[in-house]
Amino acid sequence: MLGGMTSRMAGARAARVWLLLLLVAGGCARPKPVAPPPDMSGFLDDYSLLREGGANDVHLIYRNPKADWRAYNAVMLEPVTLWRSGRRSLQPVPEEDLLRLVTDFQHAVRTHLEKDFRFVDQPGPGVMRIRLGITDAHASDPVLDVLTASRGTGRPHPAGSGALNPETRRFLESAAIEGEIRDSQTNVLLAEGVDRRRREIPASETWGQVDRAFDFWAERMSAKLERRTGAP
Repeated sequence: MLGGMTSRMAGARAARVWLLLLLVAGGCARPKPVAPPPDMSGFLDDYSLLREGGANDVHLIYRNPKADWRAYNAVMLEPVTLWRSGRRSLQPVPEEDLLRLVTDFQHAVRTHLEKDFRFVDQPGPGVMRIRLGITDAHASDPVLDVLTASRGTGRPHPAGSGALNPETRRFLESAAIEGEIRDSQTNVLLAEGVDRRRREIPASETWGQVDRAFDFWAERMSAKLERRTGAP
Protein backbone atom coordinates (compact mmCIF):
# COMPACT_ATOMS: atom_id res chain seq x y z
CA MET A 1 0.00 0.00 0.00
CA LEU A 2 1.23 3.44 -0.81
CA GLY A 3 1.98 5.41 2.32
CA GLY A 4 2.64 8.91 1.08
CA MET A 5 4.56 11.47 -0.83
CA THR A 6 6.09 14.67 0.47
CA SER A 7 7.95 17.56 -1.15
CA ARG A 8 10.96 19.29 0.35
CA MET A 9 11.40 22.95 -0.64
CA ALA A 10 14.59 24.97 -0.05
CA GLY A 11 15.60 23.04 3.04
CA ALA A 12 12.15 23.08 4.67
CA ARG A 13 9.64 20.32 4.15
CA ALA A 14 6.16 21.20 2.93
CA ALA A 15 3.77 18.30 2.94
CA ARG A 16 1.37 17.88 0.06
CA VAL A 17 -1.15 15.10 -0.16
CA TRP A 18 -0.81 12.92 -3.27
CA LEU A 19 -2.50 9.76 -2.03
CA LEU A 20 -2.31 9.21 1.72
CA LEU A 21 0.32 10.84 3.96
CA LEU A 22 2.12 8.46 6.30
CA LEU A 23 5.18 9.64 8.21
CA VAL A 24 7.22 6.95 9.87
CA ALA A 25 8.51 8.05 13.26
CA GLY A 26 11.92 6.77 14.37
CA GLY A 27 12.52 5.31 17.81
CA CYS A 28 15.53 7.56 18.48
CA ALA A 29 16.26 11.18 17.64
CA ARG A 30 18.31 11.46 14.46
CA PRO A 31 21.56 13.43 14.51
CA LYS A 32 21.63 16.81 12.79
CA PRO A 33 22.44 16.12 9.12
CA VAL A 34 25.67 17.43 7.60
CA ALA A 35 25.00 19.49 4.47
CA PRO A 36 25.25 17.02 1.55
CA PRO A 37 27.30 17.64 -1.61
CA PRO A 38 25.18 19.23 -4.35
CA ASP A 39 25.33 16.08 -6.50
CA MET A 40 23.95 13.85 -3.72
CA SER A 41 20.29 13.45 -2.78
CA GLY A 42 20.44 14.26 0.93
CA PHE A 43 19.02 10.85 1.87
CA LEU A 44 22.02 10.14 4.12
CA ASP A 45 22.95 12.34 7.06
CA ASP A 46 26.70 12.60 6.38
CA TYR A 47 28.23 11.95 2.96
CA SER A 48 31.66 13.13 4.08
CA LEU A 49 32.28 9.72 5.66
CA LEU A 50 31.97 7.86 2.36
CA ARG A 51 34.94 6.42 0.52
CA GLU A 52 35.16 4.62 -2.82
CA GLY A 53 34.26 0.95 -2.48
CA GLY A 54 36.27 -2.00 -3.73
CA ALA A 55 35.61 -4.24 -6.72
CA ASN A 56 32.95 -6.30 -4.93
CA ASP A 57 31.53 -3.46 -2.86
CA VAL A 58 29.05 -0.67 -3.38
CA HIS A 59 30.19 2.47 -5.19
CA LEU A 60 30.69 4.55 -2.02
CA ILE A 61 30.90 3.01 1.46
CA TYR A 62 31.50 3.77 5.12
CA ARG A 63 31.80 1.22 7.92
CA ASN A 64 32.21 2.29 11.53
CA PRO A 65 35.57 0.83 12.64
CA LYS A 66 34.31 0.68 16.24
CA ALA A 67 31.11 -1.23 15.45
CA ASP A 68 30.69 -4.51 17.32
CA TRP A 69 28.90 -6.34 14.54
CA ARG A 70 28.69 -9.61 16.41
CA ALA A 71 26.40 -7.96 18.96
CA TYR A 72 23.58 -7.80 16.37
CA ASN A 73 21.16 -10.56 15.50
CA ALA A 74 17.94 -8.74 14.51
CA VAL A 75 16.78 -6.23 11.90
CA MET A 76 14.30 -3.37 11.98
CA LEU A 77 13.68 -2.49 8.31
CA GLU A 78 12.24 0.95 7.64
CA PRO A 79 9.99 1.50 4.59
CA VAL A 80 11.87 2.04 1.33
CA THR A 81 11.56 5.56 -0.10
CA LEU A 82 11.88 6.98 -3.62
CA TRP A 83 13.52 10.39 -4.15
CA ARG A 84 13.54 12.48 -7.33
CA SER A 85 14.46 16.09 -8.08
CA GLY A 86 11.73 18.45 -9.19
CA ARG A 87 8.19 19.37 -8.21
CA ARG A 88 5.86 16.40 -8.89
CA SER A 89 8.78 14.71 -10.65
CA LEU A 90 7.60 11.24 -9.67
CA GLN A 91 4.15 11.89 -11.13
CA PRO A 92 5.04 10.89 -14.74
CA VAL A 93 5.99 7.41 -13.48
CA PRO A 94 2.86 5.20 -13.34
CA GLU A 95 1.55 4.81 -9.80
CA GLU A 96 1.59 1.01 -10.06
CA ASP A 97 5.24 1.12 -11.10
CA LEU A 98 6.17 3.23 -8.07
CA LEU A 99 4.36 0.76 -5.84
CA ARG A 100 6.05 -2.17 -7.50
CA LEU A 101 9.55 -0.68 -7.18
CA VAL A 102 9.06 -0.21 -3.45
CA THR A 103 7.35 -3.56 -2.85
CA ASP A 104 9.76 -5.64 -4.94
CA PHE A 105 12.85 -4.04 -3.42
CA GLN A 106 11.57 -4.47 0.13
CA HIS A 107 10.63 -8.08 -0.65
CA ALA A 108 14.10 -8.88 -2.01
CA VAL A 109 15.86 -7.34 0.99
CA ARG A 110 13.60 -9.03 3.52
CA THR A 111 13.75 -12.41 1.77
CA HIS A 112 17.54 -12.56 2.02
CA LEU A 113 17.95 -11.01 5.46
CA GLU A 114 15.31 -13.12 7.19
CA LYS A 115 17.34 -16.25 6.43
CA ASP A 116 19.85 -15.17 9.07
CA PHE A 117 18.24 -12.39 11.11
CA ARG A 118 15.12 -11.98 13.20
CA PHE A 119 12.82 -9.16 12.05
CA VAL A 120 11.35 -6.83 14.68
CA ASP A 121 9.18 -3.70 14.71
CA GLN A 122 10.67 -2.01 17.78
CA PRO A 123 14.19 -0.90 18.79
CA GLY A 124 16.00 -3.16 21.20
CA PRO A 125 19.33 -4.78 22.15
CA GLY A 126 21.07 -6.38 19.17
CA VAL A 127 18.73 -4.74 16.64
CA MET A 128 20.04 -3.03 13.50
CA ARG A 129 17.82 -0.32 12.00
CA ILE A 130 18.16 -0.40 8.20
CA ARG A 131 16.97 2.49 6.01
CA LEU A 132 17.05 2.24 2.19
CA GLY A 133 16.11 4.56 -0.64
CA ILE A 134 16.08 4.61 -4.44
CA THR A 135 17.21 8.11 -5.34
CA ASP A 136 17.52 10.23 -8.46
CA ALA A 137 17.93 13.58 -6.80
CA HIS A 138 20.38 16.37 -6.00
CA ALA A 139 20.34 18.26 -2.72
CA SER A 140 21.11 21.46 -4.64
CA ASP A 141 17.71 21.33 -6.34
CA PRO A 142 15.08 23.54 -4.67
CA VAL A 143 12.33 20.87 -4.75
CA LEU A 144 12.46 17.12 -4.17
CA ASP A 145 9.62 14.64 -4.47
CA VAL A 146 9.82 11.88 -1.85
CA LEU A 147 7.52 8.88 -1.88
CA THR A 148 7.26 6.87 1.34
CA ALA A 149 5.48 3.53 1.43
CA SER A 150 4.13 1.70 4.43
CA ARG A 151 5.95 -1.34 5.73
CA GLY A 152 5.21 -3.33 2.62
CA THR A 153 3.15 -6.36 1.75
CA GLY A 154 5.87 -8.94 2.34
CA ARG A 155 5.27 -10.42 -1.12
CA PRO A 156 6.35 -9.46 -4.65
CA HIS A 157 4.07 -7.44 -6.92
CA PRO A 158 1.75 -9.77 -8.87
CA ALA A 159 2.47 -8.12 -12.24
CA GLY A 160 4.58 -9.93 -14.82
CA SER A 161 8.09 -9.28 -16.09
CA GLY A 162 7.29 -7.28 -19.24
CA ALA A 163 8.92 -4.16 -20.61
CA LEU A 164 9.32 -1.11 -18.40
CA ASN A 165 7.31 2.01 -18.99
CA PRO A 166 9.61 4.64 -20.61
CA GLU A 167 9.21 6.99 -17.63
CA THR A 168 10.02 4.19 -15.18
CA ARG A 169 13.08 3.22 -17.20
CA ARG A 170 14.22 6.86 -17.32
CA PHE A 171 13.97 7.13 -13.54
CA LEU A 172 15.92 3.90 -12.94
CA GLU A 173 18.67 4.68 -15.48
CA SER A 174 20.08 7.47 -13.33
CA ALA A 175 18.91 6.29 -9.91
CA ALA A 176 21.09 5.11 -7.03
CA ILE A 177 20.43 2.90 -4.05
CA GLU A 178 21.35 4.59 -0.79
CA GLY A 179 21.25 3.02 2.63
CA GLU A 180 22.38 3.18 6.21
CA ILE A 181 22.52 0.82 9.18
CA ARG A 182 22.25 2.16 12.73
CA ASP A 183 22.03 0.76 16.21
CA SER A 184 18.30 0.87 16.89
CA GLN A 185 18.74 2.02 20.50
CA THR A 186 21.67 4.45 20.40
CA ASN A 187 21.28 5.55 16.75
CA VAL A 188 25.03 5.14 16.28
CA LEU A 189 25.87 4.83 12.59
CA LEU A 190 27.25 1.36 11.81
CA ALA A 191 27.51 1.64 8.02
CA GLU A 192 26.21 3.60 5.05
CA GLY A 193 26.64 3.50 1.31
CA VAL A 194 25.63 4.72 -2.14
CA ASP A 195 25.48 2.31 -5.07
CA ARG A 196 25.02 3.19 -8.72
CA ARG A 197 24.74 1.14 -11.89
CA ARG A 198 28.18 0.74 -13.37
CA ARG A 199 28.51 2.18 -16.87
CA GLU A 200 29.49 -1.17 -18.37
CA ILE A 201 26.21 -2.72 -17.17
CA PRO A 202 23.27 -2.05 -19.51
CA ALA A 203 20.23 -0.34 -18.02
CA SER A 204 17.26 -2.56 -17.20
CA GLU A 205 14.63 -2.82 -19.94
CA THR A 206 12.17 -5.22 -18.28
CA TRP A 207 10.68 -5.86 -14.83
CA GLY A 208 12.43 -9.21 -14.81
CA GLN A 209 15.80 -7.47 -15.09
CA VAL A 210 14.84 -4.99 -12.36
CA ASP A 211 13.84 -7.77 -9.98
CA ARG A 212 17.04 -9.71 -10.68
CA ALA A 213 19.06 -6.55 -9.96
CA PHE A 214 17.17 -6.04 -6.67
CA ASP A 215 17.75 -9.69 -5.76
CA PHE A 216 21.47 -9.49 -6.54
CA TRP A 217 21.87 -6.32 -4.47
CA ALA A 218 19.91 -7.72 -1.52
CA GLU A 219 21.80 -11.02 -1.57
CA ARG A 220 25.15 -9.22 -1.55
CA MET A 221 24.13 -6.99 1.36
CA SER A 222 22.81 -9.96 3.31
CA ALA A 223 25.99 -11.96 2.74
CA LYS A 224 28.18 -9.11 3.96
CA LEU A 225 26.07 -8.64 7.10
CA GLU A 226 26.12 -12.38 7.70
CA ARG A 227 29.92 -12.47 7.62
CA ARG A 228 30.32 -9.42 9.86
CA THR A 229 27.79 -10.48 12.47
CA GLY A 230 28.79 -14.13 12.46
CA ALA A 231 25.25 -15.18 11.59
CA PRO A 232 24.94 -18.91 10.77
